[in-house]
Amino acid sequence: MVHTWQATKYDEIFLPHLAWGDELIAQLPLTGTETVLDAGAGTGRDALKLAARLPAGRVLALESSETMLARLREKVVTSGLPVDVVDANLLEPLPISSPVDAAISVATFHWIHDHKALFTNLAEVMKQGAPLLADCGGRGNIDRVKSAFHAVTGRDADGGRPWFFADPQETADRLSAAGFEPLDVRLVRDTIVFPTREEHEEFLATIVLGPQLEGFPAEERPEIVRHVSRAMVDAVVDYVRLKIRAKKA
Repeated sequence: MVHTWQATKYDEIFLPHLAWGDELIAQLPLTGTETVLDAGAGTGRDALKLAARLPAGRVLALESSETMLARLREKVVTSGLPVDVVDANLLEPLPISSPVDAAISVATFHWIHDHKALFTNLAEVMKQGAPLLADCGGRGNIDRVKSAFHAVTGRDADGGRPWFFADPQETADRLSAAGFEPLDVRLVRDTIVFPTREEHEEFLATIVLGPQLEGFPAEERPEIVRHVSRAMVDAVVDYVRLKIRAKKA
C-alpha cells in the first residue's frame, strides 16, 4: 500500500514529531562542519533545524513521497539553508557518493517493513563511528487506535501491512547484523492528549489512519474517523516510541 501524504496539511497541524526531532538533534555531537543524513525527511521540519546548526556542513534530506518532496523542495529554496534534497527509497542502495558523518530519522522507520535492508543501506553510506539516532513507532504503538478502528469498521488496522512496529531486541540484532553497534535501543510510552475532539479527529485522519481510510469512499471517511475518536473515549493517541541510538561499527 502506497499512501499519498497531505504534505501541506502535515505542516499545518500540531505534531508531536516536532519534539521527537528536537530531542534527536540535541543529542548529535556537532561542530558545524558535518554532513548529516535525514532519513525520511518529510516536509523538512528536522532537516531545516539541523541545517541551521551546520554553517559549514550540509544536510542530505532523503525522502521518497512525491507530495512530501514537492513541499520539501519549496521550503529548502525559501530557507537558503545548506540542504540537499535526495529522492530515494530507504529499501534500495542510497544514491549518496560520500559517507556521511551522522544520520537521524524521525517517525519513518515504522513505515519500512524490511529493517534488515534499511539498516544495511544506511550503514553503507555512513562513516565508521558515525552516530545513528532514530525515533519511530515500536511494539505496542497505537494499540488503542487500532482497536477502535477495528470496532468501528470491522477491519484490521494492520491489513495491508502499513506499519512495522519492532521491539528493541530484534532491532538491536538487526543493527548489529548490518554493521552498527547498538548503544541504546528501548521503548518509551508517549501518549499524546488532544485538547479538543476536533483536533483529535484531524490528527487521526491526517497522520495516523491515512492508509486505512484510503480503503473507504472519501465521503465516508470523516464519519469513520468521528466514530473511531469516540470509541477511544479519551482524545488521545497512545504512542509507544522505539528510540534508537547506535553507531557505525
